[in-house]
Amino acid sequence: MSTSKIIEGIKKGDFDRAELFRIRENAKTQLDKGKLDAKSVIDAIDQATPSDGHFVFMGFCPGADFKNRLDIEWKKKRICRFDFTQSEHQLRRFNEICTGDLVILKKREKFGETMRLFGHGRVSGVAYDEDQRRYLLMDWSKQAEEIEVPLMACNSTVDVKSIEQVSKEMPEVFFNWLKTV
Repeated sequence: MSTSKIIEGIKKGDFDRAELFRIRENAKTQLDKGKLDAKSVIDAIDQATPSDGHFVFMGFCPGADFKNRLDIEWKKKRICRFDFTQSEHQLRRFNEICTGDLVILKKREKFGETMRLFGHGRVSGVAYDEDQRRYLLMDWSKQAEEIEVPLMACNSTVDVKSIEQVSKEMPEVFFNWLKTV
């Protein structure tokens, strides 16, 4: 398939996240071989909305210390970052977040039982800083109400869940909270 056809399909939302990941890996291989048009495929994927959206429960307090909270800065700058590069599995999860995914800021409340949610926003795109570290461009909700809900996310800072899984496990108060502005 030609590069232009692939990019057209990416922009139309024809691919789910697994397909986009496979296309990205192939494009990286092609780019490493000197095929420069593969860069345009990677750029298109960075802005693509896959056909299957996800919820991302994102911790925002390095070291689980509320004094280190990053959410206020993220909301001002309209971004979301994950800079704990030592955790390869979490970095991989963060790098799989796509445009259109819903990021929910969370902090564990009662160990193993509940989490407190501090805000949410939709990923509007992907960008890279001067060190080529990926970060998310965000449309944060202005909603400031915090709620406590059953712990759905594991002990990870970055926890990606399917819409179906969240729909099954979260109480109605969670979905009402998402609707408030």
